[in-house]
Amino acid sequence: MSQFNPSKILIPVDFSSTSLLAIEHGAFTAQLGKADVYLLHVINSQFNSVNMFLPIVKLADQENFEKEIEVKMNEMASDINKKYGVRVKSIIKTGSPSHIINETAKEINASLIVMGTHGYSPLEELVIGSIAMKVLTKSPCPTMVMSSKANHKGYSNILIPIDSSANSRQKVNYAIGFAKCFSAQLHAVALLNPDEDELIEEMHLILKQIGDLATENGVVYTGEVLKEVKNKANATIKTAERKGSDMVIIMTDQDAELSGLFLGAYSQQIIHLNKVPTIAIKPKDLSGADASILGGTSGGF
Repeated sequence: MSQFNPSKILIPVDFSSTSLLAIEHGAFTAQLGKADVYLLHVINSQFNSVNMFLPIVKLADQENFEKEIEVKMNEMASDINKKYGVRVKSIIKTGSPSHIINETAKEINASLIVMGTHGYSPLEELVIGSIAMKVLTKSPCPTMVMSSKANHKGYSNILIPIDSSANSRQKVNYAIGFAKCFSAQLHAVALLNPDEDELIEEMHLILKQIGDLATENGVVYTGEVLKEVKNKANATIKTAERKGSDMVIIMTDQDAELSGLFLGAYSQQIIHLNKVPTIAIKPKDLSGADASILGGTSGGF
């Protein structure tokens, strides 16, 4: 199962407001997790790079573009090092942003990608952060994403939604490790559709197992079962708001992945609507795992 071990944090930077916010979240996570930070700027080969930046980057001409970016990235790296006391390396590459981000994550063996949901091109704003969606689908590691609404105030209340799928439970150890690192409390919510009443007892058992594991790790835990849920994404968002959660941790295929090209509808809705950061974890193949564990009838996660 996935474990929270943020040794190397990759932060894509395009100088948009959400990418600058992602730096704050990523550097804060690196500080408490004793991780190294890698800032990555991708010169998008598909668009006119000069026109896509905010005034924070001013260029004399196209020939000086990469030099100006290098200077700006080094300045940001120095500022992060001074503010958070973490090691920072800046990287500049050219190509398709989503492909380069995931390629770089593999190259450096990143343990976490932290990025905003929008950026790189106004045209792509029409496809709710398509760069972020492509990164999430192909990412070799967990990815933290956020919109401009996700103000950085630290993490003290973590929410994990649980449903009847086996993949849904793969995030439990990761969430407990994350909560322990930030001395946060953990709240698990089991989401059941109107036709899933027969799973109520099983969900209560699973929530108890999560609670036992959280307690073993010194994490304050609460859990609840929500029945008659018609839209699990909306229910997740409303629960996060009701509980005052400042982080939601989900799996990328809560309901489906289509040929590895798109996230499931649940994941897309969460990432689009959530007002706090979301960590999405790509599920591992559990085809050979113990069925009793998947069914929530044993103590393992």
